[in-house]
Order: sequence, then C-alpha cells, then structure tokens
Amino acid sequence: MSNNVKFLLGSEEGEKEEFIEKEKSRLRGQYPDLEVKTVFAFDPDVSQLQDALFSPSLFTSFTLVILKHYEEVKKDSQINRIILRFISEDNPSAFLLVLSTGTSYNLPQSISKALSKDDMIVFWEMFENKKQDWIRNFFRKEGYGINNEAVRYILDMIENNTQEMKNTCSQLALFFSLNHKSGQITLDDISAYVSHTKEEDGFSLFSCLAKADLAKSLSCLKKILVSDTRAAMMIIPVLLRQFRLLESFIKLRQSEGEDAAFANASAMSTSAVEIKGIKTSRDKQTFRTAAANYTYCDVRNIILYLDEMDTRVKTAGSDDVGLTLELMLFTIIVNKGKVTAIRLQSELFDNSLSHRQRN
Repeated sequence: MSNNVKFLLGSEEGEKEEFIEKEKSRLRGQYPDLEVKTVFAFDPDVSQLQDALFSPSLFTSFTLVILKHYEEVKKDSQINRIILRFISEDNPSAFLLVLSTGTSYNLPQSISKALSKDDMIVFWEMFENKKQDWIRNFFRKEGYGINNEAVRYILDMIENNTQEMKNTCSQLALFFSLNHKSGQITLDDISAYVSHTKEEDGFSLFSCLAKADLAKSLSCLKKILVSDTRAAMMIIPVLLRQFRLLESFIKLRQSEGEDAAFANASAMSTSAVEIKGIKTSRDKQTFRTAAANYTYCDVRNIILYLDEMDTRVKTAGSDDVGLTLELMLFTIIVNKGKVTAIRLQSELFDNSLSHRQRN
C-alpha cells in the first residue's frame, strides 16, 4: 500500500500552504528534477489526475500532484476511485497532496479506512487572540505599531486564515510605505487604504443599502462577485455585523443622544469580537443615513432575514448565488426585511433585468 499521500484538511490555508512548501523542498532534495502538477477537483476532466499519478513523465523522475478543492467531490466520484487506486498501489514516482476545507469526518468512509492517521492532517483555524497577535507582530516587523480598532477592522476585511491575513497585511504595508506612513496605524489609516483601493466589499455594499439605493446596491454586488466569486460567502456576515451595529446605534441615539450612540454602539464582528463605537466621519454619515431610511423595527426584521439568508446563500448552487443575493437586496431595501411570496422574485427579476439593460 502506498504511503505517498496526505490529506491536508481544515480552513487554515496559511499553515496549509507552509506545509506544501516544506513538502516541495523535501522532495526537491531527493528529486532535483521534481515536477509539480496542480489539479482542481471541480474539473470534469478527471483524466488529468489519473495521468498525473499513473503516467510517468519522460523528463522528470518524480511528480508532486496537488489536488485542490476536494471538499467539492461527491462520494461516488471517479476521483475517489482514482485516489483509492493510488493508495492501494505502490507507486514510487508520485506523491499526492489532497487539499480540503473539510475535516476527516467529511471524508468518504472508503477513503478514511484506506488512510492512516498520519495521512490526515487538520489545519485548524487560529484562535482569535492568536490572529490579533499575528497581525500586531507582522506590522511590528514592518516598523509600525497598530491599535486594537485597526486590528479588528483588518480581521473584518478578511477570511479567517493566515494566508488571507498575510496577503491583506502585505498590501497594507506596501500602501503605507508608498504614502510615507510612520508610527501607529489607526482605524482611519485602514479606512484610507480601503477608500484608495476602491474595491467593493460587504462594507461598501452596506453603504449603498444605507442610502436605500437599489440600483447602486445591485451594481456594487455585481462588482463584488466579478472580482472574487468566493466573496459571496462574506457578504452576509459583514452585513449582519453592520445592521447589528445600526440597531445598537438607533436604540442608543433615542435614549442617550447621537454622540453617545456613536461612542457606545456595539455589535459582534464577523471574527467573533465585539466592535464598539462608530469612529470615522465617513462611517458616522453612513449610519446617520441608514437611520433615516430604516426604523428600529425595520432593522430588527432585516437582521432576522439576513440570518435566514446566510444559510440559503451557502447552500445555493453557483448559478443561483447571484440571483439569491439580488433578491436579498431587494427585500432589504424595498420590503425592509419582510419576505413576501413568489411575486417578490418576479418583481426582482424584472427590476434586475431592466437595471442590466440600462447599463
């Protein structure tokens, strides 16, 4: 039985990538002519995986095969049969790394039984305090201090893994360097970066929703999905965070006044940390506008609706995600979170179609 296989599981992509690089270095030490082939599990042409594992190269003595997005493989897929064959045979010229965001519990029973415990490595998501320390240490090495609000804002910008943290923090450090930033990094500095790069995300989408502007909200959503299809999964958590902050702001403003509401409004962030206060002038204006367009009752309905839609978006097929999110925006702006029947889908489709025709 071959032991030239490892399943790299879990959501922590940064440490997973470090493991892959170490494996490449180890194998290159043994096979200087090492060839690395990457195959994607969602590719319908499974012959690529089969050829990479079982057809020796004429130009290299050893092949490292990296199979990505295994979490999308169905149990009866031919890919699993190819992997089982590779595990059962003694293949001295290839090594297989299978990457999945799932855990060992998500593996088909046939695969689990064929693997030893050492063949399955789970890269767990970093604890919250470790993520914050990681960001602080990164900027310390770059010559910057960074306050707690800025750290939390960065964590809200990214998916919760060190690969995303590294990419985002590297881009921030370059931006600060080019703009001759020195000393302490603040929330305003991060906001300036976001404004400068002009990339749409859940926060900019909330700004459009705050204005109750359906056309701009649909346009913003389209830009998000075009720039990164994975971003669809992060839209609702960010919107939930913002609407919960809006709920707190409206309630406090009614009882304590606007200044106290800006200072003390709070909500749980997407990284499970309590966010307190609305700091920048731009954010303050956004929340003023939102409070003018949505009542406290509206916001409560929207939060309940977003909770429900989070599951729907995650389970929607790739072809349906865009329309599902458009329906969500229509329901928030026009119906203030109150769901109606099938008529709503028809109205949204007509509205979305006319919007695209205008653009």
